[in-house]
Amino acid sequence: MSFPAGDPNFSGAKTPAFDTLVSGHARAAFLLEQLAGDLWGELNRMGVDTSPALRIRTLAERARSQATELQTRQSRVHHMQRTKTGAKLCTVEGIFWELSESPTPTPQPGEPAPTDPAKLSIELWDANLLPRAGRLRPDGTPFSREEDAVLSWIDAHRASILAEARKWNVSPQAIAAAIAWEAMKNVKHIPADMLAGTGVGTEVPNASFGPGKVHVDFPLVRQIEERGYLPRRSVPEREKLLSTDEGSIQYIAAIMGAYSKVTEDGWKGPKPYSIRYDVPMLTQLYQGSDLEQWEQNLSTRRKEGDWRTPRIGNPMAEWAGENEEFLNAALPKDPWKVDPTPAKPVRPPGPAAPPLSPSTTPAPRTGPSPTPRWND
Repeated sequence: MSFPAGDPNFSGAKTPAFDTLVSGHARAAFLLEQLAGDLWGELNRMGVDTSPALRIRTLAERARSQATELQTRQSRVHHMQRTKTGAKLCTVEGIFWELSESPTPTPQPGEPAPTDPAKLSIELWDANLLPRAGRLRPDGTPFSREEDAVLSWIDAHRASILAEARKWNVSPQAIAAAIAWEAMKNVKHIPADMLAGTGVGTEVPNASFGPGKVHVDFPLVRQIEERGYLPRRSVPEREKLLSTDEGSIQYIAAIMGAYSKVTEDGWKGPKPYSIRYDVPMLTQLYQGSDLEQWEQNLSTRRKEGDWRTPRIGNPMAEWAGENEEFLNAALPKDPWKVDPTPAKPVRPPGPAAPPLSPSTTPAPRTGPSPTPRWND
């Protein structure tokens, strides 16, 4: 956290680099704990010395303590950003928010504790290391432990979500909804991000990484890249980027921006129809479709003259429609005084990537990510 110019009297943090560092440290602490537990179980089952597992657990406890302190510092930085208070240095390398090197107090009772973790999916487990504010609904009842933890995570990443939402002119609430639903309603415990960068996404159907569980080798991510919303990447490159909080936020926002543009281009009904701030519809498409499928749906509507407003039918979209209080506590639906002009996609040079062959095309998602219903 030192000032890049080498000033020995300055200590600060630059976002989003600091956010990425904190998230990685917290995830490493959790994985060390999991490794220690798994190793102890195997060694105990074999009837051999379990001290190696205990030594790893000691390292995990140290990493967790450090992660908790980093998370507390991260909260201070985001508070300074929101309130426009605190000292900062503006340099050619970015804005650095000043943080003293004095000891940072650990969370107090009522804030998160390792003995009281929220039951969240692996990609958002580090939300347990953020202070819980004990947030209340408008009627005065508290949000659940899981909701409060996710709200803290969203608050810590507020600046990044708002920046990406503004870039593509979509509701930041929709990005938050996708991340929150996957964390609380599609809970997975397999640390898939340990394999990020290996290309596992080409071998494992439905492999997904990071907050929001973007499917790394589904047609949708290839379409986003081919249409210039994000650079072309190989599967291992996508895995590494999507295993970070910032990378996942970028992909989710770009996906929703692309769906919004496709809708505006393809909707020829008697009245204009925009989904840019339609949170249930954005999550409906995000969870259960791809750009070409949605374009085909719009083409069919033109042929049939069917311009009824599409109805939602996916669990994520239904949850978004039923949990406005939670989403309003997370982020505003439309925070801009004037809607921003979305960025213009830049199609990459060179030939398009070959289409997925039948042998490598992932099967349609089932269970928590069903194919959407359009014309009910």
